[in-house]
Amino acid sequence: MIESGNPGVFTQGIITDTQQARQTLADIEARHNDIMKLESSIRELHDMFMDMAMLVESQGEMVDRIEYNVEHAKEFVDRAVADTKKAVQYQSKARR
Repeated sequence: MIESGNPGVFTQGIITDTQQARQTLADIEARHNDIMKLESSIRELHDMFMDMAMLVESQGEMVDRIEYNVEHAKEFVDRAVADTKKAVQYQSKARR
């Protein structure tokens, strides 16, 4: 080809290869940017899960205290109901 004096064939090949390389580079850069965005989103999601875990842990103690107090309140109410029934019985016996 060079002997025929037609260097345009090589030039065209080089131009085509260069264009393909540029397109490949652009594709790689676009994919890299997408991966960086994905990484950022994953980090943000991780932070949200960590915040949620901290809230659950801190509020879990409060829920446990509420449960404890409700159980004790139920016991007090049950005793109060029993005492009230006894008082009604004593009052009705005292009237006779």
